[in-house]
Amino acid sequence: MRIFISWSGEMARQCAEALRDWLPYMNQAIDPFVSSQDISKGERGLSKIADQLQECSFGIVCVTRENQSAPWINFESGALSRELGDSALIPFLLDMQVKDLDSGPITQFQAVDGSNKEDVWAMVRAVNGKCETTVELDRLRTTFDRFWQDIESRLNSIREAHPNTNAPQRDMSEILDELVKLVRDQHTRIGALEKAVESSGVTHYTINEPKGEVRISGDLGEVVPNSTRAARVSRAAKMTRQILDDSSVERVLRRGGGLEVSCTEEGVVRARNAHRDLKNVATHYNVSIDVFGPDGELVATHTPL
Repeated sequence: MRIFISWSGEMARQCAEALRDWLPYMNQAIDPFVSSQDISKGERGLSKIADQLQECSFGIVCVTRENQSAPWINFESGALSRELGDSALIPFLLDMQVKDLDSGPITQFQAVDGSNKEDVWAMVRAVNGKCETTVELDRLRTTFDRFWQDIESRLNSIREAHPNTNAPQRDMSEILDELVKLVRDQHTRIGALEKAVESSGVTHYTINEPKGEVRISGDLGEVVPNSTRAARVSRAAKMTRQILDDSSVERVLRRGGGLEVSCTEEGVVRARNAHRDLKNVATHYNVSIDVFGPDGELVATHTPL
């Protein structure tokens, strides 16, 4: 299977070449293309790249703090997504985490943290799944574990040779725009809630009552027990499954009014990428959400604000 590995800048080029050398060890059917190594002198570079974009079945974009907004990276990402579809394109983050991505086009794809072994394993599984001849997963994992230190040490060497201590700074106007959108969203939600309360003629108060919340009717004055906490937990569980994709969730358990979510390795990657969405669910429903990997290790905790 032909894989197009995109890069822009010296650091990303070295990363692309490292992946080009390493990926075929995972599955001999993998045939990576990197323009710095696979275009002969005298060939028309743009023409060769355009041909490869059409021939490839999978794309990896090497992203660094320096190049994430580079026109060439975004051009090739757009071309790859049009040819392959979003599910066959993975941004590979070399010296940054998913949360450090700016608001550019690359953020629409499921990114991989190149310093995280399980993230890279999820990428290898995805690539293997696209190959015409796939490697059985147990054997693939054994091969991956055996060769992981090779790619890890090479990527670490690239990072050490290109130190970057300056964290990416977001433009102040961008931050203010995001805050305005959040305030407007909250205003809309509160307005909708007030209208619902007015139309129902019921006022709902939360009382520190040991058996749960209590609903007080504005019309009748009667006090009726109401298990709204259980309902919130149930809705939070449903939203969590939608965010992580139900196929990536092995089980969801309710513990002490919160959720324990056990995921596949793909679900762990989704959980890291959807950290903000899960945090919003935890806050909105006032429910804690703990995400565990397939080995039972806690990988993320989301608590209400």
